[in-house]
Amino acid sequence: MAATVARSAPATDAQLSGAQAALDSGDATLAKHLVDTALAEGPVTPLQRARLLHNRGVAQELLGSHQSALADFTAALQLQVLPAEERAQALLQRGYLLDSLGRLPDAVRDYSAAAALKTTSAATALNNRANIHRRQNRLTEARRDYLASLGMGNARPQFAYYGLGQIAEVQHDKESARGFYARAVGADPAYRLAAERLAELGGPPETAIADPGVVKLRPPSQAPPVVLKPPSDRVALRPPGRKPPPSRAPPFRPSSGPGLRPALDAPAGAGPQVQLGAWRSEAEARAGWERAVRASGRALDGLAPRIVTADLPGKGRYYRLRAATPDPSGLCASLLAAGQDCMRARD
Repeated sequence: MAATVARSAPATDAQLSGAQAALDSGDATLAKHLVDTALAEGPVTPLQRARLLHNRGVAQELLGSHQSALADFTAALQLQVLPAEERAQALLQRGYLLDSLGRLPDAVRDYSAAAALKTTSAATALNNRANIHRRQNRLTEARRDYLASLGMGNARPQFAYYGLGQIAEVQHDKESARGFYARAVGADPAYRLAAERLAELGGPPETAIADPGVVKLRPPSQAPPVVLKPPSDRVALRPPGRKPPPSRAPPFRPSSGPGLRPALDAPAGAGPQVQLGAWRSEAEARAGWERAVRASGRALDGLAPRIVTADLPGKGRYYRLRAATPDPSGLCASLLAAGQDCMRARD
């Protein structure tokens, strides 16, 4: 038996690589198929099985099969063979999914376990745990985790700065909030949530000058007069004392920010939906809709595409293609008969 497993390893490794490549390109359906095939053909080593289950969990999550994804992540972790970096990723993925499902105590446990491994995922785990603490109004713990995440060199510091700004607002510390939002904008000029809050509060503090990727502090006398108006998808920093017109200011809505909140941002009350696939770019998702329309006869007549973003820890952003329908089972039956991928969205 040992010889058989050894001989099977190269083929399974190739299937693992293929599944990972499919996930990288956004083809969750192909990734799941490759993993299913590898597990069915067997035999596989415990490490290969854990990696296959982890990859299938990511694919299941992208396809909207949350309970199946949870089962795969749990099975991969229970094998106790993943190296520390991969185990941390699996914990982070499962925690993120639990977070999106509202199972916050379970999510905190997974984020804490991922952080304790002290791998490159630790900063993200702390950031995500801080978001839960903040939503639960445990502001001291949230602030501690945000600062610890930044101290570990968080590759996306804009989210931690935004969270700190939200805490400062709740505590009625407007100046600190402005400073944190200015740092968030400095780290990511396209981060609109931070830009909107910064504009609502009157712009950056007098001592904050935002350069791309960094915020420098200078005496107020050296601050150049900067006047930028916020276009649709870029950031505007206004000089102190010049507030935007009230009509431009959004109401205050605490949010944990992209990638640090439940994955889906579909409109509330969208009703039953089906998912036709997931891609790595919005353009690919739109092209997927056009292909589905052409291939499915009249099955999609009268329906509009919904492109829903999902920011998966360690994987990046995906674009899920969905459509709302009163009859998801019937629509999927028609699309599958036409050779198109379709499954009911469970979230």
